[in-house]
Amino acid sequence: MAGIDTPAGYTGLQRIRIGAEADTYRAWDERAGKQVALRLFHRFVSGRAEEAAFAAYCATAIGLGRHPAIIEVKAGGVTATGRPWLAFENLDGRTLEEVLRTDPPGPAEAIELVITLADALAWAHATRPPLTHGRLRAEHVLIGDDGLPRLHDFAPQRTAAPRDDITNLAALLFRALTGHPWPDADDRIISLWPGLTGLLDETLTPVPAIDSMAIFAGRLRQVVADTADF
Repeated sequence: MAGIDTPAGYTGLQRIRIGAEADTYRAWDERAGKQVALRLFHRFVSGRAEEAAFAAYCATAIGLGRHPAIIEVKAGGVTATGRPWLAFENLDGRTLEEVLRTDPPGPAEAIELVITLADALAWAHATRPPLTHGRLRAEHVLIGDDGLPRLHDFAPQRTAAPRDDITNLAALLFRALTGHPWPDADDRIISLWPGLTGLLDETLTPVPAIDSMAIFAGRLRQVVADTADF
């Protein structure tokens, strides 16, 4: 696409999403000989310190791709004019936002999906340096054609705490189970799962009582186990 600032080695750009922070394109990676998803941020880095910080983020983000429930970042950097960019693996599928609107999962499937995401986030939180997602919503989860959920769009700035990811993931679970954002929904279906009401009460607060994503995942597994015995 002529007239936009792009990183070297990526051609044939076709915009597939417009975002407040960045636009996403399908592009051809000339070095790898395959298509990728290319994110071009709207902002420009200011000075060497900010450029070094983004380079550190890229290094961590590339490492996150080792987890099967996180979309792999292939490369990242800053263009000649100072625009940050990231290249991701190109996967076919729908966002969880689209799935929840048109073909929502059943309760058991929704809980298992969130357990998968919780495991991925616990893994990201345990990296060195730790990386939080920072803005987890349904549009930041891709449901691939294989049916597996994968996270993407981790925030470049490490300003969020792990508790923020826990609250956002609990809110996502509430919506997947009830069909509506928390707290504006009939939550009787949640009461059918022993221990789930208490878990959501502990996490859907400004300061969650649970501060570990691994513990949150474990508690969800216990909910599943207790329900099977119920």
